[in-house]
Amino acid sequence: MSKPDAGAPRKRRRRGSINAGDIVAGAFEVARRTSLDQLSMPVLAQHLEVGVTSIYWYFRKKDELLDAMTDVAVDEYAGLVPEVRASDTWQHTLSTHFHAQRDLHLGDDVLCDLLYIRTAAYSSQASRRLMEVLERLVAKLVADGFGPADALRVHNAVAVYTRGCIVHDRILRKANTPTVDPARQRAMADWSAMPVLDGLVDHTALSGTSDEDFAFGVDRLLCGFEDLL
Repeated sequence: MSKPDAGAPRKRRRRGSINAGDIVAGAFEVARRTSLDQLSMPVLAQHLEVGVTSIYWYFRKKDELLDAMTDVAVDEYAGLVPEVRASDTWQHTLSTHFHAQRDLHLGDDVLCDLLYIRTAAYSSQASRRLMEVLERLVAKLVADGFGPADALRVHNAVAVYTRGCIVHDRILRKANTPTVDPARQRAMADWSAMPVLDGLVDHTALSGTSDEDFAFGVDRLLCGFEDLL
């Protein structure tokens, strides 16, 4: 049986059979398989089985493609955060919102990088969608008794804490640091001179990025805001 010709041209899509939406969707597929940094127009064209000029017809450079991906990421985020309901307490509203936000970002590194690293590149539509989410949360706090300025500060305090936890975890995981994994921490140091840590390293991650660590921080923040109210 004869082997296929290794030099045979790669089969490509028919000209005009791809659109901007297909390109953005393909870019997410490539980025999630590799990373945003490794996403390139030639790699994307190969993934989509089109000529690279088909990509440039819609997006003249990578930054334009990333801007379009950011718009999609914002829409996805805004559509997945929990609904703000008048019947819920403000504590429940904030807790569920930011736990859901953390879960969404930890499950999708590309989404995390687009929304947290490229904030200066938000389009007016993306900015509006995010501000609408913010408006609903702050309005809920005002309706439950906070002054408008305090309501915004309460939201921002939990938002900054959540974002910091997400980005910190992302950095540690990319660096493959042992502090996110109790099974690897024992070999980091001679813990005999550190009796408190010695009793923790085998079952508690020192990174502070576990689910329990995050919940502890959010709950303590909410307790402080109860005193403020």
